[in-house]
Amino acid sequence: MTYEMRMKDIREESLAEGEAKGRVEGKAEEKLATAKRLLNIGLSVQDVAKGTSLSVEQVENLKAEQK
Repeated sequence: MTYEMRMKDIREESLAEGEAKGRVEGKAEEKLATAKRLLNIGLSVQDVAKGTSLSVEQVENLKAEQK
């Protein structure tokens, strides 16, 4: 394999890893935003945790931050 081909492979792998990481981080931010909205409309911490797949502790922390 030539140097140029290997460098192209490395760039493509790095790009794919970056895109995957961005999707994961975006989903996490989306879950947090959804949890905040659900808390604001009065859902319980347990219901918000169930609905967003966040832990009860994470939702309690969000609730404490909103006060």
